[in-house]
Amino acid sequence: MDQQIKEYNITSLGKPFAIGRSADLFVLPENRILKLFFPEAKESEIDLEVTNTIEANQKGASMMRCYGKAKVGNRLGIIFDRLDGISLTKLPDKNPLELFRIAGKLAKLHYGIHQLKSDKFQDIKEILNHCLESAPLSFLNASEKEKVKSYIATLPNGNSILHLDFHPENVIVEGKNEIIIDWMTAAKGSPAADVAFTYLLFTDAELWPGTPKLKIIFYTIIRKFILSGYLKEYKSLSGITDSQIAAWRLPALVLRLGLWNIESERERLKAQITHLVEKGGKV
Repeated sequence: MDQQIKEYNITSLGKPFAIGRSADLFVLPENRILKLFFPEAKESEIDLEVTNTIEANQKGASMMRCYGKAKVGNRLGIIFDRLDGISLTKLPDKNPLELFRIAGKLAKLHYGIHQLKSDKFQDIKEILNHCLESAPLSFLNASEKEKVKSYIATLPNGNSILHLDFHPENVIVEGKNEIIIDWMTAAKGSPAADVAFTYLLFTDAELWPGTPKLKIIFYTIIRKFILSGYLKEYKSLSGITDSQIAAWRLPALVLRLGLWNIESERERLKAQITHLVEKGGKV
């Protein structure tokens, strides 16, 4: 990775080709892109994404390379390979039969990640305990937080690579390659934690803001269909049980609220967390 921070002029970059929740994406020369974060982004989190992406690439979890940080005025960014492909979600647009293959591909890729080990990523239990002290989890009192921490401590440890934002939009198909992107939240730990978080993304995560109601109904049905197939295939590959996945439901909720804190999800996640804390973490 280049150690020096590259500087760009916003005018010379032109218009972004995509806009996400946290950043704009710009095309750069040499088949690279710039993920330019909005001004409120924390530099520590940007540094973490650089470190995580490089480690994921070196361990063979992702073919995408990271070339370090960049600066545009008061905004920081990260330089990555430009991928000439489409996400798993968009494959059915080219071939409707691909809809029936997404779940299996997703499960095989996720299982493959979990076979890779790393000690460089932060432990998921440390991340969870940090989330509990963050502002979005302040609705829990000290006693409730201790209950959650005690529950987390009882869960299995591990050093498998965990993506913790694993869904079809974060898998880019480029020719015969399936490239996993967006490693900002990566960690190490028990694979069941990562599966539980993917489960949560399919059942509780907000669809893109402004999605029309009819599309929401359609995508909700599709998400249920893909989730069912994904879980069936992943359990077949790994031998993991429903109870092992369910044990990480409370931590998955804490992680989602603590790291993302999306307004439209907030009250629903808080209600689920409160309910599970009362039950001692058991689903």
